[in-house]
Amino acid sequence: MIRIIIADDHTMVRQAIASALEHSGEFKVLAECSNGVELSLAVLRTAADVVLLDISMPVMNGFVALDKILQQRPDTKIIALSMHSEQEYVDAMQQAGAYGYVLKDAPTSELIKDIKLVAAGKKVFPKSSHSASNLSHSGATVINGLTRREREVFHLMIEGRSTRDIAELLAMSTKTAENHRGKVLKKVGVNNTAELIHFAAKHKLLKS
Repeated sequence: MIRIIIADDHTMVRQAIASALEHSGEFKVLAECSNGVELSLAVLRTAADVVLLDISMPVMNGFVALDKILQQRPDTKIIALSMHSEQEYVDAMQQAGAYGYVLKDAPTSELIKDIKLVAAGKKVFPKSSHSASNLSHSGATVINGLTRREREVFHLMIEGRSTRDIAELLAMSTKTAENHRGKVLKKVGVNNTAELIHFAAKHKLLKS
């Protein structure tokens, strides 16, 4: 039986996924989480085979949660759940270390199939569209040039989080958080947070 953790800020979505998986008789849901902080704690407390991770969550979003989980348990297999079909999202999650990417409107049968594949060590991502095949100038490629910690800071910055918020969420000093903010701005090639948010919007990396 495959052990699952589900993270989504919508209670009905979590419960629907959990019910469908457990009804199949092939999965055991170990925990349901409403944000990335709850998820990171659940991953430490349990021995899940696969984590289903919503990208857009409050407190700590999916991008930051993924990085944090992989720092804690690098062998964790994570499938991103998202309403966003844009290639930038798929690329960003794949490059960040996710094992799969499944759209929320996909049939339950597809989700079950992909969970089984990921549990077996295989990766499942939508095929790249022709228009997205050249990634040399994409937002995903720029983000891939950031360190894991800088990616965490990046995603918190484009949410409009203050230096103090970032320091608290990532358990670092405000000085360290400020240093990371500066490195992110420099690597992305922008001058301030407003320009960074514009960059994220342009490359469809803002979460609605």
